Amino acid sequence: MIDNTLVEQALHLPRREARRWRHTPLEQEELVADGYLALAKAARRFDPSYGVPFPAFATPYVRGAIADTVRTRARRNNLGDGVFVDVVGFPDLGRATTTAERAFEPADPGPSPHDTVESLDRLRVLGSIPERERIALIRTVVDGDTAADVAKDLGVSPDRVYTLVHNGSARVRRRAA
Repeated sequence: MIDNTLVEQALHLPRREARRWRHTPLEQEELVADGYLALAKAARRFDPSYGVPFPAFATPYVRGAIADTVRTRARRNNLGDGVFVDVVGFPDLGRATTTAERAFEPADPGPSPHDTVESLDRLRVLGSIPERERIALIRTVVDGDTAADVAKDLGVSPDRVYTLVHNGSARVRRRAA
């Protein structure tokens, strides 16, 4: 059984969570309706002994229901040549809008060819420095290991690790220039 006073305390949640998705082509009222259903589900599962106010308990339910709706309704279709169109339902396919309104070119998430060449050059330079300097530099700067840990593995003192890192980074800067 649903306690109406609990639901009344959190009636603002579905609208607030649906506003987070206002940039999507989905109807806000549909998202709010799904949020209200999730609110009722949360009210059925709520137990006051949890020691949490009901709105805080219900927020993940509402947020999850709205996110599920967005996930299941919004899809991206590839039109070729890296151009995509957002398709929510069959009516969207037949709309008489211009291609420029419906299609866009998303940013390529991968590195650019220039970045790839730059990374390869850095790796070549890093490979050209002495092994102990390379190990100390990678383990401290990249992996975030402490100088004491690196020193123990290399069989040197932590002060020597700092020297190796300093000399290695100076060598890398000179060779990369």
